[in-house]
Amino acid sequence: MVVADNGGVSRDEKNETEDLLSRRMSSGSASAAEKQSPSPLEAGNDPSTDTEAFDPITDPIAEEAPKHSATETPSTGPVRVAPAHSTNPHAQPTSATDRTSPTDTGQMSEVPANARTSVMSEADWAAVTKAATSTDAREPEVPEKRRSVLDVIGTIWIMIATPFVLLALSVRFVASGLFLKFEYFRPGFPADQFGFDGADREHYATYVIDYLHNFDSRRYLADVVMPNGEPIFISDELSHMADVKGLISLLYLVALIGIIGAVLFGLYMCRKGGMGIHTGVRLGSIFSIIFMGAVAVVAVLGWDSFFRNFHKLFFSDGTWEFYADDSLIRLFPPQFWVDAGIAGGGVFVLLAIILFCLSFLGFKKRRALRKARKEAAA
Repeated sequence: MVVADNGGVSRDEKNETEDLLSRRMSSGSASAAEKQSPSPLEAGNDPSTDTEAFDPITDPIAEEAPKHSATETPSTGPVRVAPAHSTNPHAQPTSATDRTSPTDTGQMSEVPANARTSVMSEADWAAVTKAATSTDAREPEVPEKRRSVLDVIGTIWIMIATPFVLLALSVRFVASGLFLKFEYFRPGFPADQFGFDGADREHYATYVIDYLHNFDSRRYLADVVMPNGEPIFISDELSHMADVKGLISLLYLVALIGIIGAVLFGLYMCRKGGMGIHTGVRLGSIFSIIFMGAVAVVAVLGWDSFFRNFHKLFFSDGTWEFYADDSLIRLFPPQFWVDAGIAGGGVFVLLAIILFCLSFLGFKKRRALRKARKEAAA
């Protein structure tokens, strides 16, 4: 016989319901224990192991958060995105709206939510990468050194022209009023035994110097006369001075052509990537010093022989020998030519040394460029 209680439910049915719930809860606890065996401390703090934490009959089931439809406008609040290359691997999103992608583990930065759809194009990314990795601002451009046939010809030209230019400058220094004044009034210079004093010598020798550097004919010297009206120079002296003027004019012309050619070749050789003129100037100065050294040795070993052979080489026989009372010998005695040779040779060597030193200008810069060129090639 089944007796109904006040609630309208029989006692047997109520007992069966309680047994069913008890078995279900026992089976759920057993399966959870098989899947995970937490430590006693974690099991004591885990709400899922407390059978009184949730009652499926009396406790209401939590509803899922409503999902936004496609037509709804997303939130405009700030979100956090991770940079592409972050150095902080431990930073984590702080909320559901902070998550970007599973691989983004860098430090987050706030950007507007409507900027999440803005993606950099491949072309822009390539441009930014190229600008960031470019080394043009750090590494100077090293021009490749090229040597052409004109560079070689220019170097040889400068080397040969250098001694002619230096010799012309030395001759011009000796054949000047400054050297005449120094020579005639220095102590120890031999006096003229036929009556010329230092002032007379300087006066008449100045006409000779002027004649060597002007465009007048031999008549320029023929018009020079003594106070009594007697001409200073005879016909043979005028002919010899005309020959001397021709020789000096030829030297000046060769030196001028050498300078013009050196300038033209220098403009070409100093182009970007050219070999420059320093090699030609250096070789020319070295060649000049060797040449003058050889001449000095020959002159010291026998001055009279050197003087005669020089005149035989450049002048005809019988046109350069005079008597002691002729004006050219009185104005320019042998001691004058010894002093002129020493002064001219000294100026020649001094200028050659200056050119040799100038050829090393910019040597450190050129050496650094060669080193950088070798490193770039390696």
